[in-house]
Amino acid sequence: MALATVSSRAQIGVESPAVTVEAHLQAGSPGFVLVGLPESALRESRIRVKSAIQNSGFPYPQQRVVVNLAPADLAKEGTRYDLAIAVALLVACGVLHERDVAAYEFLGELGLFGEVRTTRGCLCAALASRATNRRLVLPADNYAECRTLTDNTVAVRHLREVVSLLRDRQEPSPTPVTPPRKATCNDSSYDQIIGQEAAKRALMIAAAGGHHMLMIGPPGAGKTMLADAIGDLLPDLTSATATEVAAIYSAAAQPAPGHRPPQRAPHHSASAVALVGGGPQARPGEITLSHRGVLFLDELPHFKPSVLDHLREPMQAREILISRARYTVRYPAAFQLIAAMNPCPAGRTCRENQCRCTPNERDRYQSRLSGPLLDRIDLHVRVPEMPAERLKESPPEGQLISARQRVTQARKHQLSRSGMLNADLPAKLLLAQCSEDASALVAQAVDKGRLSARSYHKMLRVGRTIADLDADREGPDLVERPHVAEALSYRALDWEQGVTG
Repeated sequence: MALATVSSRAQIGVESPAVTVEAHLQAGSPGFVLVGLPESALRESRIRVKSAIQNSGFPYPQQRVVVNLAPADLAKEGTRYDLAIAVALLVACGVLHERDVAAYEFLGELGLFGEVRTTRGCLCAALASRATNRRLVLPADNYAECRTLTDNTVAVRHLREVVSLLRDRQEPSPTPVTPPRKATCNDSSYDQIIGQEAAKRALMIAAAGGHHMLMIGPPGAGKTMLADAIGDLLPDLTSATATEVAAIYSAAAQPAPGHRPPQRAPHHSASAVALVGGGPQARPGEITLSHRGVLFLDELPHFKPSVLDHLREPMQAREILISRARYTVRYPAAFQLIAAMNPCPAGRTCRENQCRCTPNERDRYQSRLSGPLLDRIDLHVRVPEMPAERLKESPPEGQLISARQRVTQARKHQLSRSGMLNADLPAKLLLAQCSEDASALVAQAVDKGRLSARSYHKMLRVGRTIADLDADREGPDLVERPHVAEALSYRALDWEQGVTG
């Protein structure tokens, strides 16, 4: 009786726990038994593995084959274990020795002719393998996502290359990787914006402090272009945050955005599962794919209210826990929400002589946004319709460079002072950085019923960001009354009476 043990990795959320593949050849009539909570696609691996081994020119065992995937209480899904099972059987047959595979982990789907096909989550597995000082053997098609972030991967195209690597110590030839396209100045949305100085000011504040922002205005006023432009203002991700984002996109089987903050814009027909993640097999949703970047929701009231309410917890907690019957996963969700909406169903300014909407229609439209969701959005910004004469103007030159420099400098001040962006500042640090006049002004707004306790702290955070954008570094580093007054102006929309004034 022959035994073999090979290492592999599962995929649960963005985590990649270790899985041990054990193969046992028993006396008796030929057969294949797979245990360890395999789901249907994995149970079919016996057919793929047998054909791949035989068509690659290696012997397939003629005894009864028992394969166990440990731990047995962890559900196994997908085709990611095919390569590990094949290697375990080759060790059990004597083609390979167990000492040859001890320093490796294996991941990948096998084709019937032995080719190694792509699988999701390879970067997550490579990062986990690096912690155990093992090398990960993965499909060549997944090499690009791992090559710049880890140095412990071996890309293979065929089962024969795996055997050559393990038995003959022959490394496969390097996999060519196409470099990503670099953005140019012509890609900038910010430089195309004409007018809308107030909205651009609010956009700069949102980008500098990581604040959520809602824009309200008629169609064609430039809300979508403003939302796209925030990506031009945000600085590149650090190496650590870029690795976080790349692991998420690897788990979702999507190409990572590199060192640029991700920008996601789901359609308003998106379901709750598409937005927050989950499904029969745990996959990241749009809020997790927006981690360390921007989630843009256009036509906000057209999203189902039940879907929008799923945003409330991750906006506050910066992560989301998804519990289902078969799994429980925790996804990071430190995203920045940028939303846009029309003031009414007709999309006009809603003055009585310009709009056909009745008051009841406007109320129903605006009531699709719950108060708790609006309370979590820091900046409520009007984007007015552009006069015809201004449309003939050319966009001012150099506005992006100046705005990006101010945003970058403000973020440096925040990180050097507290180690985090202002949107995440705890309350005790906020109060210590505010002058008495600034604190009194926000407290006065709370007393008049315009702000909740949550909004009170949000306005102090926005005021802190405004102070960082406009501060004289030679003076005291305090949030003053003018900074808080501007922050309060972004909460001046009276939602009880509509946004129609």
